[in-house]
Amino acid sequence: MRAWLLAAALLALAGCASLPGPQANPVAGPAVAGLQQAWVQAVAGPAWAVRALTADASCPRLAWPGGSAAMTERSAPGDEAPPPGNKEPQRKPSHFALRACEAPWPALPAGVDSLQVDTVTLKAPAAEARRIVVIGDTGCRLKASGHAFQGCNDPLSWPFPRVLAQALAMQPDLVVHVGDYHYRESPCPAALAICADSPWGYGDDTWQADFFQPARALLAAAPWVFVRGNHEACSRAAQGWLRYLDPEAGPARACSPAGPGVNDGDFTEPFAVPLSPRSQLIVFDSSEIGSRTPPRDSQAWARWRAQLDRVAELSRNRAQSLFVTHHPSLAFSPSLLGTPSAARSGLTPLLQDATPGRLFPPGVQATLHGHIHMHQALGFAGNHPATLVIGNSGSAAAGRVDATAALNYELQPGALLETVEVHTDFGFSLLTATPEGWQLEAFDASGRPLASCTLAGSRLRC
Repeated sequence: MRAWLLAAALLALAGCASLPGPQANPVAGPAVAGLQQAWVQAVAGPAWAVRALTADASCPRLAWPGGSAAMTERSAPGDEAPPPGNKEPQRKPSHFALRACEAPWPALPAGVDSLQVDTVTLKAPAAEARRIVVIGDTGCRLKASGHAFQGCNDPLSWPFPRVLAQALAMQPDLVVHVGDYHYRESPCPAALAICADSPWGYGDDTWQADFFQPARALLAAAPWVFVRGNHEACSRAAQGWLRYLDPEAGPARACSPAGPGVNDGDFTEPFAVPLSPRSQLIVFDSSEIGSRTPPRDSQAWARWRAQLDRVAELSRNRAQSLFVTHHPSLAFSPSLLGTPSAARSGLTPLLQDATPGRLFPPGVQATLHGHIHMHQALGFAGNHPATLVIGNSGSAAAGRVDATAALNYELQPGALLETVEVHTDFGFSLLTATPEGWQLEAFDASGRPLASCTLAGSRLRC
């Protein structure tokens, strides 16, 4: 990945940055007065909440025919110190100019299916979510410690705005983002046109450029489920995550050390998002665990393990569950030659301890992830749940997976594959409910189909 990105940077310096294609991505400007974005998101409960970001001195109100409600402040504008433990060579305080606001989704009168936040119309959550857009790993990578500088100003190099336009055209009932929103951690080098003038750091100017401004229309078009990625851990962009997207209601939480290797801000209780009377999502925060497993006798192990017990409890609430977390446990890591190798997840030993063999409770029919910057749909011959990786929605990637060789690779003992569908194109996926389960369709950034699969129980066919 690093070599590919560095090569792109060198090409740009040589004057080759102007590629034919869509209009250049707009460079984010400073926040103006008034409402910036408003959206509906799933929160712990299960419940739905309205969130908004405003440059005004007070929070906006919700309004609907015959009623209105106040929004309360989650976080006020202010500065925060650089994230603790962050190792980027250039660091600065995080400046937040916007006020984050929240209100529970209200009980609307019969026949009313939307409300207003200022000029933004927000649709009520569907009684049954039948069309679900899935995106992941969307930000534009600027990372000096990795010598990685993506073309944030080039819609071919960073196609997230194009992906969003195609996703919006699908008219989804729900949007799921599987994590990693924020990537602009370092300043763009001088004279590098492909990312010139990009904001950087962990403040809300970067959050606006990487996610909120491009996603404004899709944020308003359907409710969202936000999954936390490793880029939103306390050592990186957690300050913005906790202010804006954290599923816990009330005043924004903070990163707070709670023992060796444990930060309270890196832990979120798993929660369910009902999709229908028979199906649900179970959302799990794996942001901090990454590829490192804590020692069995550690406080961190105990907390993760207790959360997996909670996942098992939640899985009994519906006949079928999709387990949604950023890091996959049964997936492939890409390489330049495509040679199959298992992606590492620090959560896997904990899953093996909680549910030996299968890794997941019986009600989990599939797992949904990002982190790996490609599309993977993996079906197993035994009773393992299918793996769906949708990490190809904007952030730069390199490498591939040889599907033929992967079909004969055991990701763990007994995990025999019968379906391997892999794509490196930028894009997104659409899950459509069927009587047996789900249809999965993958699309590229221009909306062209890449793959079509069916999921019945835990059996995936492509």
